[in-house]
Amino acid sequence: MQTACIEEVGERAAEVIEQKLLEFCRLLRAYGIQVTAGRIIDIFRALQAIDVFQRDVFYTALEANVVSRAGDRELFRQLFLQFWSGPTWVMPPDPCVSVGEDACVPLPLALEQAKMHAGNGDFRNDAGSEEPQQTVALYSPQEVLTRKDFGKMAGQELLRVQRLITAMARELATRMSRRKKAGAKAHVIDPGRTMRRSLRYGGEVMELVRRSPKLGKTKMVVLCDVSGSMDIYTTFLIQFLYGLQNGLRGIETIVFSTRLTRITPLLRRRNIDAALQLISETVQDWSGGTKIGACLHEFNRTMAANMVTSKTLVIVISDGWDTGDTAVLDSAMAQLHRMALRVIWLNPLLGSANYQPLCKGIQTALPYVHDFLPVHNVESLRQFGHLVASLI
Repeated sequence: MQTACIEEVGERAAEVIEQKLLEFCRLLRAYGIQVTAGRIIDIFRALQAIDVFQRDVFYTALEANVVSRAGDRELFRQLFLQFWSGPTWVMPPDPCVSVGEDACVPLPLALEQAKMHAGNGDFRNDAGSEEPQQTVALYSPQEVLTRKDFGKMAGQELLRVQRLITAMARELATRMSRRKKAGAKAHVIDPGRTMRRSLRYGGEVMELVRRSPKLGKTKMVVLCDVSGSMDIYTTFLIQFLYGLQNGLRGIETIVFSTRLTRITPLLRRRNIDAALQLISETVQDWSGGTKIGACLHEFNRTMAANMVTSKTLVIVISDGWDTGDTAVLDSAMAQLHRMALRVIWLNPLLGSANYQPLCKGIQTALPYVHDFLPVHNVESLRQFGHLVASLI
């Protein structure tokens, strides 16, 4: 009886979400975001592969299928918060989660609001009548949490963010691995492209567009600093890498402090806690000193030949505090810059408004870095994920 009730609640919630999605797409179009019929079809297809009750995953799926222009991303975020968290609509709670301390509850109204207008300040519905002015919620407890520094979290915040990071990384990996391209010799019909092509013939499906898997030549190597100065960030970063690596092929993960340890096979565990435990037992210099230059030099000498090509993204995650010879670091970074497609340096300290790259390690490395990004909270991880998705 209870199982049947839960299933019935889940079906009703799905129907409501589908209806509200159509209303949300209409709102996006009214504000100038290009939401075509083909993209709406892609959204519904994407929802079949995710848990819609995980708010961040739901947001990412919608954004990935709707936003095609960088300038629309902030507008989409604000409209999403207003529509799915404000007085218009609240995401229904997951019927499979019991009410309690860890239950997902609807978000309260935002504390701050701002008025936004499309075009000349108003927009009209399909019948030509004026729509009421939209009020956009800027912040919610969930939004505040995604922007909070990992080092300032405690208690239930840590648990919520850890689950959020893993889910976000897996969704990102799934999205990248499922990318397709049109191909004349392909055998799988692409519904989205087929529907968009039918618009040329007044909506009649006159030809079927097919697709084949996108050639995944670009790979990624992650070199993550696990020294003592990185302690408050390391666990979150490893969890992100765990979710990413378990959903996407072609990622190598190496951690370092005073020596290198390849943890790629250790991350391929069904349970994140088991993976973290195994890593902590295997990495002998965890929370030790930092010799970035020596470790990168060793990587170039022993591993790079088999891992790094002109199609490889090299990701270095470190605060840049190096106790070794900066000349060694300079040489190692120069070699990585020559070999790799792109070198991205993620620094948790960069999230601070007062941060300046004063330490010798960062000053030495920066000339060889293509992208220097923060990695101190969930939002910075999401932005990094967007960058990687655009490059792979």
